This record gives sequence, structure tokens and C-alpha cells, in this order.
Amino acid sequence: MKQQSDLFDLIKSMSRSEKRYFTLHAKKNGRGHSRYLDLFKAVNKMGQYEEGSLQQQFGPSLPTDKHYLYESILQSMRDYNLSKSRTAKIKTMLLDARLLYQRGLYQQSEERLQQAHELAQAMDDQLALLEISREQLNFVWTTKPQGYGEKIDQLLSEKDDYIRHINEELTFLSMAYKIQLAKDQGQQKRLQEEIGEELFSGDEGMPETAHAQRRYLQCGALFADLREDHEEATQFYARMVAWWDAYPLIREESYNRYLADAFNLLHATYTQKRYAPFKAMLQRLSNEKPVNYHDQRLAFKQLANYQLLYHINLGIAEGHQELIKKVEEGMALYRLNEVSRLIIAFNVTVLLLILGQPEACRRWGGTVLDHYNSTLNSTAFRCSTLLIVLLAAISQDDIDGQESASRALSRSVRKATGAFPADFFRTAAAYLKKIGRAAPGEAKDMLEALAEHLNTNDNKPPLGMDDLLLNWIQSRLSGLPLNEVFRKQAQAGEA
Repeated sequence: MKQQSDLFDLIKSMSRSEKRYFTLHAKKNGRGHSRYLDLFKAVNKMGQYEEGSLQQQFGPSLPTDKHYLYESILQSMRDYNLSKSRTAKIKTMLLDARLLYQRGLYQQSEERLQQAHELAQAMDDQLALLEISREQLNFVWTTKPQGYGEKIDQLLSEKDDYIRHINEELTFLSMAYKIQLAKDQGQQKRLQEEIGEELFSGDEGMPETAHAQRRYLQCGALFADLREDHEEATQFYARMVAWWDAYPLIREESYNRYLADAFNLLHATYTQKRYAPFKAMLQRLSNEKPVNYHDQRLAFKQLANYQLLYHINLGIAEGHQELIKKVEEGMALYRLNEVSRLIIAFNVTVLLLILGQPEACRRWGGTVLDHYNSTLNSTAFRCSTLLIVLLAAISQDDIDGQESASRALSRSVRKATGAFPADFFRTAAAYLKKIGRAAPGEAKDMLEALAEHLNTNDNKPPLGMDDLLLNWIQSRLSGLPLNEVFRKQAQAGEA
């Protein structure tokens, strides 16, 4: 461990079942482990890491105890996941084969190697196949069975294939890194000339082995994004998801990577406003059943936001109460980071405004301000949430609520620093304060003036607040419900 909080971070990353497994394992090992179990429990109870309180409780041996506990937890997690991981089984079979070989039990060693080879082939684990090949060569060289020369030639030929396949995968992995770096560093044109568009124009460059194929498709998607060809990027993301479907054992083993690729496709269809395939992909992911806690947490975090965004952008009221209930349950169940929790809660607040539920909107807005944003203290989220609360108060004709939200928004804008677009929020607050108190005829002129200002202002606010405010204005002017305005906008975007 390099940081004092490494043990704390490790324990907090564990699922309930992993913690239960470790606790039972420690208890089975008798009295000698009770001290480490006490340390485990003490750290697990902490909301934030406090080295000082642990030193008072465990004394000068704390550094040693922490190191021992850290290693014990890792061992426990390896044991816990061994039965669930085919990759871990391959490594265990290799260790078994070596132990048997060292004891002269060559036939048993060969059988174990063959089992590992079959599983590695099923997983397209070229590195494992290469390592198994080396052990098989050692076995044949030592035992020298009849016709062993031909067997060695065969193994050497297979070894060369494995090395070629590994190099092929690593080539595309390196290319993916280069593409991402070029995008981050603004060197798109140089890399486009270096790679050339022909590489991904057809299937001629598609590698032989499964993992290399995925890296090829990943490079294709990244390269298309680099060239801002979003349609082609979406096609590559779709092919990546199809690749996972073609290799269910690999998907089961690396489910978190599958989720990452699936959510890349979901994001691509969302940003292009292709709501039909977006809905289909959203439904598919909603029906997935991740097995372990960590994959469940990742799936919840991403799905919650995209489901909320789907309801927001299409103004869908049906099923929103069930969705918000699931969001609340998930946020209580899964240990999400502060940013993820803030974004989800903010999106719930936006949805409730759009669906015409101002009271619930203001309640969630208060929770965002007092709880989810209290630690991060993001100016963008604070001002955006206060603006939404102000809009909700106006829709309720709540003068006191309008005054409170308006004052809070003005204070936050005055405190804003850096490149924050204070003018947007300052102007919005000034207009909305008057609109909330104006007679119907006067309000119309003010709404139109605010809309004109927003449409001619190039200083874009964060979190899509300009679009939200413009749609709110359109709702007030047309008399249409806000969610209907959003629905019509989404239909026009798809057309």
C-alpha cells in the first residue's frame, strides 16, 4: 500500500457478499485473526478514512496490521472469485500442472495442461495458450514419447501462431491508444494521414482471433469519431456489441467491458437523436441481469441516467414514478461516487419539472443542493438547480418560493468565478423575477424578449439549461405542457 487510505478504499469497494466471505474466512482461521477482523470492522464502519482514530485503537502496530489485512483481503477476494472466473481457472490449472510435473506425475500433468488448453481456446486467451504451449513443450521434451519430434514441430508451429495473434491484438490496442491521444492532443489530421481511411473501410483488415477482432472494431469506432463520422462510429459500436453476442463465454468473463461497449453504442444513438435504436438498446440493457455487485452498480449508474434522459428528451410520463423509485432504491443500495449521485439526482429534478410536477421537483432540487452537491459544491449544478427550482415556483404561482430561489440564484452567480457563463443565469434570473409577477399580457412580451436574448447569445450555459429554458418559454407561450414541447422537439430532430 502506498497511500494511508488504500485499505479503506479496498474495503469500501467490496460487495456485501465479499465482505461476508472474508469475515467467515477470518473467523475460521481462529484467534490469531481476531485482531485483523477487528481492524476490518473498524475501517468498514468509517464514512471517511481517519488514520488517527485507528492509531488510538490499534497502537504502533497499525501499519503492519493494515498491510497484513490488505493482503488477506486480496487473497480472500481471489478465493471468492476463483470459482466464477474461467481465466482464474486456467491459471490454477497451469499451477497444478507444474506441481504435478515437479513430482514426476507427468501423465497427470499433461491431462491438466490439456484441460487448461481447451478452456483457453474457448476463451480465445492467446497469452494463456502460449504459456500452456511452453509447458507442453517441456513435457514432450522430458518424456520423449514415440514420434515426439513431430509433436514438437506441431507445438512450435502453434507457438508461432499464438505469438502472431498476440502481436496482432497488441497492434490494434496500441493503435487505439494513439487515436485517443491524438484526439486529446488535437492531432487528428496527422493521425488520419498516418493510419489512412482504407484500414477500416472493409473487412479485409479484420484479424483472425476474437480479442484482436474486438480491438480492431474498437479502433474503427475511435477512428471514425476522430474523423467526426458519427454514423460510421455508431456502426462500429453496433458491431462490437454483436461481437460480444458471438462470444458469450468471454462476455460472461469480462461483463464490465461488455457493458462499456454497450453503453458506448447507447451513447452514440442518443447523441445522434436516433431514439428508436436508442430505446431498443435501452430495453436490452434493462433486461440484462449482471451477476456480481460491481457489474450491477455499473449497470445501474449508466442505465439510471440514460433512462432519465430518455424520459426527459421525449417528455415521457408513463412509468416515470416506477423509474424514480428504482433510482432511489439503487442510490441507497450501490456505493456511487459523488459526481454520479449528483448527476442522477439532478436529472430526476429536471424530469419532474418537465412532467409538470413542481412540488416534487422543488423537493428533489432541495436535496440536490443540500445533500448531493454539498461536498462537490459545483457552481454549474448549483445555479442550474436553482434555476429549475425557480421555474417550478413560477408554475405554482408561489411568490415566496420565487423570491427565495431568485435570491439564492443571484447570490450564487455573484460568487461564480472563472469561465462560468454568469450572464446567462443573471439575465434569466432578472427576467424570470419579473415574469413571475407580471400580468398575462406583460408576461408574453417578457417571455419573447428572454427567448430572443437566449437565441442570440453565443455563451452556452452548462447542462443544457438554454434548451430547457427555451422549451419552458415555448410551453408558456403556446399553452402546451412542457413535456409535449420536448416530445415535438424530439420528433422534429429525428425527422
